[in-house]
Amino acid sequence: MKRTTTSDQIAAALKQEELGMPLEDVIRQAGVSEHTFLSWKKRYSALPGFPQDLKCLQEENVRLKQIVAEMALENSRLKDSLEDK
Repeated sequence: MKRTTTSDQIAAALKQEELGMPLEDVIRQAGVSEHTFLSWKKRYSALPGFPQDLKCLQEENVRLKQIVAEMALENSRLKDSLEDK
């Protein structure tokens, strides 16, 4: 069974290990294998502001999607008004 882990959970696990918690305890609390944890560490350790940057990008993505939806609606209205003429 594949389980989804949030960016906050990944960041918390990496932070615990960084603060000196034994690796065995970290992976037990996170509920992942050692291989998974080490791949997280390899992938995300190079990104110093990982959880904050990700959250900021997600918020920006939501805003941009809303703008695109509004523009598509406006475009549709304009097309309808041109067809009526």
